[in-house]
Amino acid sequence: MRILFLFQIFDYDSSTIYLDLVRECRDRGHLVTLVAGNSRSDLPDGVTEVEGIRTVYMKLPDQFGAGSAKKALIQMSIPLRLKLILKDYFEGETFDIIAYPTPPITLAPVLKYCAKKYKSAVRYLMLKDIFPQNAVDLKMFSSSSPIYRYYRRMEKKLYAYSDRIGCMSEANIAYLKEHDPEIENSKLEYFPNTVAVHDVEPCSPASGKGLKVVFGGNMGRPQDIAGLLKSIDHCGRQPDLDDVFFYFVGDGTESRLIEEYLEKKPKNLSYRHQLPRPEYEKLLANADVGMISLSKDFTIPNFPSRLLSYMQIKKPVFAVLDDATDMGECIEEACCGISVKAGDPEAFAEGIRRLKADREKLPQLGENGRRYLERYFNTGVSADILERAYRG
Repeated sequence: MRILFLFQIFDYDSSTIYLDLVRECRDRGHLVTLVAGNSRSDLPDGVTEVEGIRTVYMKLPDQFGAGSAKKALIQMSIPLRLKLILKDYFEGETFDIIAYPTPPITLAPVLKYCAKKYKSAVRYLMLKDIFPQNAVDLKMFSSSSPIYRYYRRMEKKLYAYSDRIGCMSEANIAYLKEHDPEIENSKLEYFPNTVAVHDVEPCSPASGKGLKVVFGGNMGRPQDIAGLLKSIDHCGRQPDLDDVFFYFVGDGTESRLIEEYLEKKPKNLSYRHQLPRPEYEKLLANADVGMISLSKDFTIPNFPSRLLSYMQIKKPVFAVLDDATDMGECIEEACCGISVKAGDPEAFAEGIRRLKADREKLPQLGENGRRYLERYFNTGVSADILERAYRG
């Protein structure tokens, strides 16, 4: 099978669900071609082979710390950049399947081009982000604004030009059926986040009676940092939770809220913008629980891949979730942790109490999560789905 992957951002040096999927397809003997954005200055021009994968880099400005206007301009430039690369390097090629995730949502012009040039190829959307509704949920703009209407048109065109739409969860499928009823049901299918399962070092046994909770990754609006800080502050006021400690590691648009909160000198929170990977992995290994957070304002069902990272290393999960996601059902089915309602400090504190009270059961929760990952979230599951899409 000849597979073309189109990615907004991709780096062989960064461990992501997409890198794992690309490698899995390569290992199955498929001819894999990858066109992807990258802001590094040391990358080669033209077609190069990396890890046995034909690769062309689309050089983009660095978006880290960029404002929303700059990011929007970069996003809008991506379709043209991709089309030029396909014309320059793959004009006479044939592909069996073309796979691409969201973001970006602006790929419709590229897919229109692909539909003409690679007529037999199945165009497969790996839907990871429902935009622009997520931006409306986070109050970045309103559903009556011109920018919303523009992106909504782009979104509908993206769905129209896709032959298959792979959704992260059943809640995602239900959402699209309700809000985009023009999409044929036969287009929609379950396509979970997956990772390459690998052996892990045994975690260091936690000592004492307290609880160590790690929250790592992006510190932005989707994670509702302000709500988390309120809940952590509430925990700090509970006498029976005075031995619970939270470790935040990461950066993002809401980092300043954490820094401002730390000026109050709380006794139950530490924060680092970044840590060398070995130090972060050591911190996580020594923690009792890994935390996930989603804003209570979301009306779209998110399914953060952070869950898989915790399952991979046998770490129990404490998830603070909105009403739209069905991740809580997954955690319950896997029996790998607990979930609580976002925006409710008392529910947050009660969830921490439950984990602390059942401290001796935490290792088993971690084992449960690992087994669930191996069965349902390994990269082979995604590769199987792509192969079935090609076979029809």
